[in-house]
Amino acid sequence: MAIVLVLVLLMTISGYALWDSWRVLEGGDQLTKPTDSESFAELMTINPDVCAWITVDGTNIDYPVVQGKDDFEYLTKDAKGEYAASGSIFLEAENDRSFPGPYEMLMGHHMAYGKMLGDLDKFLDLNFFDGNSTATLMLPDKTLSLEVMAVMQADAYDGMVYGVSSAASRMSELVSYINDHAIHKRGEGLSADDHVIALSTCNSAGADARTLLLCRVTGES
Repeated sequence: MAIVLVLVLLMTISGYALWDSWRVLEGGDQLTKPTDSESFAELMTINPDVCAWITVDGTNIDYPVVQGKDDFEYLTKDAKGEYAASGSIFLEAENDRSFPGPYEMLMGHHMAYGKMLGDLDKFLDLNFFDGNSTATLMLPDKTLSLEVMAVMQADAYDGMVYGVSSAASRMSELVSYINDHAIHKRGEGLSADDHVIALSTCNSAGADARTLLLCRVTGES
């Protein structure tokens, strides 16, 4: 009897592991984009940590954005606050969720089939980068139009681009660093006067390797 119980337990654990791996591969259950301000408000009512919605045209990136108490809380939670192997797209904890500028960072997992922020890899291809330049960040009270300006790779512990709580005094240094390290950039790249929103995810170059997409705010409505 004890052997049977052990076998059942092992089968249950194995079954869960396979299911969890499948969810990671598929990107987990994700929410559909709100069609109006009312549905966006409903999502924020479900979870007050929801603060925005990011859409990158030409990609599968079309998700709610949350901000947790730290940069670990939403690695395995969806935008409703429920368990999800794929986590959420989240704003760095040190950033202001009203996106006042001049620099904010969104992060998320690199999932298979371009889910979550997996499609950031596409911008490493010059033809794709040249042909896809627009994105949108929906906030509770306005919508920001974004232009993709650069793509780069960095280390997760790179203090120039990560953990930046206030970049106002060092935007000139920051954008020079980005422009110098960009794999591709649009025109002359970013300027110190730009409001920059970055998207970051893992890449296959190493455990701490990251791909960053740098966008500038071009308008709001």
